[in-house]
Amino acid sequence: MTRDQLDDVTITSSDEFEAILAEAVEKAVETEVDVRGAWEFRTRGSTYDWEVQITELARDADQTKE
Repeated sequence: MTRDQLDDVTITSSDEFEAILAEAVEKAVETEVDVRGAWEFRTRGSTYDWEVQITELARDADQTKE
């Protein structure tokens, strides 16, 4: 993976951010990466440090798998 994978993507809203995040999580899960837990990282060229927490949610018994 290269660090420039999102260079052609513009994220200007919460909905766009959520869509990109969902795609990344789903692709990782499809390849059996355990995404659950806390992920700490520093952004390049920024003074910000971040922590992202991913928690698997239980589905209702009557919900079908998509």
